[in-house]
Amino acid sequence: MSNSIRISVVVPFYNSQHYIEACIHALLTQTYPSNQYEVIMVDNDSTDASRAIVAKYPRMRLLSEPKKGAYAARNRGVAASSGGIIAFTDPDCIPERDWLEHVDRALRETGAQIVLGTQKFGMDSPALRLLEDYEDEKKDYIFNSPIKTVYYGYANNMAVRRTLFSELGPFPEIPRGSDVVLVRRCIDRYSCDAVCYARMIKVRHVEIDSARKYFEKVFTYGKSIQRYGPIAKARPITGRERFFIFRDTVRKKNYSWKRSSLLVGLLFVGLLYWIFGGISAALISTRSDRKSLENVCESRLTSVAGRKA
Repeated sequence: MSNSIRISVVVPFYNSQHYIEACIHALLTQTYPSNQYEVIMVDNDSTDASRAIVAKYPRMRLLSEPKKGAYAARNRGVAASSGGIIAFTDPDCIPERDWLEHVDRALRETGAQIVLGTQKFGMDSPALRLLEDYEDEKKDYIFNSPIKTVYYGYANNMAVRRTLFSELGPFPEIPRGSDVVLVRRCIDRYSCDAVCYARMIKVRHVEIDSARKYFEKVFTYGKSIQRYGPIAKARPITGRERFFIFRDTVRKKNYSWKRSSLLVGLLFVGLLYWIFGGISAALISTRSDRKSLENVCESRLTSVAGRKA
């Protein structure tokens, strides 16, 4: 059977009982031929009913990874997979029925090594629709840019050729940003053309069901880039670039001045959350460094006191 598998889907999960069944159903009802893909669910030591829910579905390959971290779980899933393409999503995401069809088509038609898709939000509201439009335009801008340092990745809607993952993987097992690291390694080895963004590859990120949840995620991203940015040699987009993306969103969607003004307000709040996320990470890092210095000083003072005694 492994010889017929073209795509391996890897989904790490941890305490995801509220979302995971919808994700499983979406993966089992793909329009892609069922004998050409496998789904590997990797339990990252859940303590809720997530594992029992996955176990109800015989077609799911259920694995365990006790080492904490989604990237450790993804590495475990990749190691057990057999497809020439490895597609990643998360348990709080619901892929469209044609998700794998578009993954396969995008890789075939573009010759890319990595393909990234669109992330829709969990609810439909005026604010979230505006933010979705902006995020889609931002991806178009970034992934058609020749500037390597603005490229990034997101493992809830990403597919990678196995040959590339074997060459540049596995994921570094850090808390966040390993998908960005893989994308940057790919671009450094090949070129920006090796990474493709395809709007038709869609998942719905059900956890983001309000503007508040969106802002909370932005806060987390602002905090995370302080940690993985130096590793991935990545930088955030500038204010000037943000303006161009906003302008193109308004033009392409033919927004009224009211909708444009609302989007400006939402983006301003999002920027504040992102900035405060970065400040939070810097403060935590400073406290951690100070604590490490205190420990070193205490150790040296103890050593000196011991010698004097």
